[in-house]
Amino acid sequence: MELRQIKGDTWCLEGAELIPLVRLPGDKCVLLDSGHAFEGEALTAALEGAGLTPLGVFCSHAHVDHAGNNHYLRRRYGAKLCLPAGEAALSANLTMYKAVYNAFTPRNLERRNGHLLGPVDEVVGPQDGMMEFCSVPLQVVHTPGHTPDHICTVTPDGVLYTADALMAGHVLESAKLPYHGLHEEARQSMEKLRYTACSVCVVAHQGVVKDLPGLVDANLAALDRLSEDLLSLAVEPVSMDQLCLAYYHKKQLLTTHIEKAALYARNIDAMAEYLVDIGRMDIQVQEGVRYFVRA
Repeated sequence: MELRQIKGDTWCLEGAELIPLVRLPGDKCVLLDSGHAFEGEALTAALEGAGLTPLGVFCSHAHVDHAGNNHYLRRRYGAKLCLPAGEAALSANLTMYKAVYNAFTPRNLERRNGHLLGPVDEVVGPQDGMMEFCSVPLQVVHTPGHTPDHICTVTPDGVLYTADALMAGHVLESAKLPYHGLHEEARQSMEKLRYTACSVCVVAHQGVVKDLPGLVDANLAALDRLSEDLLSLAVEPVSMDQLCLAYYHKKQLLTTHIEKAALYARNIDAMAEYLVDIGRMDIQVQEGVRYFVRA
């Protein structure tokens, strides 16, 4: 895992995703997210190789690729953990987590995400604004949509970390399926980010970008394109299972992995919900089964 400077004291670890950090005097740092659990050894090797000790993790949201090493870093270094209040509540225990992340059975969810669950030291309140964490002043921008209480963060160097509110680079260009729980809120959050003052932004998946308005436009265009692709499969009424199968074939998402299949289906359902809400798709019910059709 490589460590590179973004601007001033804001650096970035390059792993399966980009993980920003703020370097502090005395070889300390604060991480913005902690990556996948399988990256734990690479993460600590990179930090220790640079002589850095993490004082805390200021985490954007409770997903496996962003909070995967939170409790590991707490055990190893005594790092403090901070999550948005809604994300902290959801990841407090399995029952709460299952209430939102319902694509998996409870036992599969515990096996897959159990390492995310547990208490945090601090929470980010519901308002945008400044917050000090481990002596670092950070600007918080609330960007729900990808998850219920997702946040983005601006470091003291003016570097915006968008986490999963936006995608960039090859991840955006090759996107086959949006990973947002609430599409309308995700779009509103993207528009909000358009006006966030920053000199450069770090996108977890994946890139360092200076043209933030252009990046927002590209992300909204991708959502529009994928929504139109889904609509094209509902000229005649189709059940959700039929709609998913048609979309899988169209996008070559023909997985045999149970958890991926469940996640794909949930994401398609979320996209369909958005299209219903904006009047582009209708729901018909026949013998208790929902059928979706282009409006």
